[in-house]
Amino acid sequence: MIDSHLNITKTLGFLNTWHNQAIEQGKPLVVRINQKEDDRSKAQNRLYWMWMNQWSKRQGTDKDSEHLYFKKNFLARIYARDDVGQYRNTFAAVKVLKEQKHPMYQQVADGLNELISTTDATVDQFTEYLNDIHAFCSKQGCWLQTPDDLMFAWEMN
Repeated sequence: MIDSHLNITKTLGFLNTWHNQAIEQGKPLVVRINQKEDDRSKAQNRLYWMWMNQWSKRQGTDKDSEHLYFKKNFLARIYARDDVGQYRNTFAAVKVLKEQKHPMYQQVADGLNELISTTDATVDQFTEYLNDIHAFCSKQGCWLQTPDDLMFAWEMN
């Protein structure tokens, strides 16, 4: 990320090094320059779905199933902890059903999980969510790839 004059100099040095290597290998060097996307809805979302695709391919499943899995195991906990308003009463109701061992508990919990939306996450919450997913996948032996242009989306806080 170029956020100062010093970083311009570093970037030019980096480009020069890679350009020389590209010439030696006879391969073209492709450089993309974009403005930083500050909002979670673009950069973090692209990274998230890239990771869902990587993980689902490794698991032999589909990205939507893994999306539900990660929402249930990580995002719901973040929302419950942070007392996210639109979910507050529903989380409380599901907790009561679980404590009562109500026969409808699982069906209601699964329905809530489908309704939970990643778009309700703040930048910090989504960064935490991405960190949780990355740590989980790493423990399972799957290193999720993060392109340089999306690295900031993972490290926003």
